[in-house]
Amino acid sequence: MSRRLKPLFWAASAALCAGTVGVAVPVLAESSRVISVEEHWELKLGQPDAERSAPQTTMVMSPVGDVAGVHFLFTLNHQAVPNYQAGGMQVQLWDGDELSQEKVGQHSGPLQNSDENVHWVQRISLENGNLKFQVSDGESESWGEFGGDELTVSLPTALTALNTYRPAVSLSESQVSYAENRVTSLTLTKLVWVTEDGQVHEQNAPIPIDTTLGD
Repeated sequence: MSRRLKPLFWAASAALCAGTVGVAVPVLAESSRVISVEEHWELKLGQPDAERSAPQTTMVMSPVGDVAGVHFLFTLNHQAVPNYQAGGMQVQLWDGDELSQEKVGQHSGPLQNSDENVHWVQRISLENGNLKFQVSDGESESWGEFGGDELTVSLPTALTALNTYRPAVSLSESQVSYAENRVTSLTLTKLVWVTEDGQVHEQNAPIPIDTTLGD
């Protein structure tokens, strides 16, 4: 099974990346080992079409700087695998083009309210030799609260740090995959990462696309 995502840079993502050309790439952590990374996202709707389950969004997050190996998908307002289902949400674990795991959230209905805002957090973390991806702290008018164990996948890993994470992967690979005209904006509002010394670091939007956490 394979999946192809075309990169999408549209207004909200472009705003996050503005001003990065010709400036030094920020290194946001020192030599400490990064053990957790959070992306805080906001999806602002215009006029959704509940009967067609539109719009639909596919988010991508990787523990490293590409999607050639292990990476994660979070689909909103649809489920993509093993068969398409309208509405709801799903998390997926991929190894290259091969699907390894998937879990469906408890909310199965479509987005249906005009000018609705959807907020959620995507987190990758290293815990006891496992790499975990979780969607948490989700909230919307259509679905109420969502996230937690129901939207969590994990696997054993040889990774010992997440310093090679790059927000550029999320910004370039994530997309409104259907009915983009029904979305006002899709914005990475904040980046949070934790190092092994317990320090919590934050970067608020605008987040330069070439941001690194320190290799």
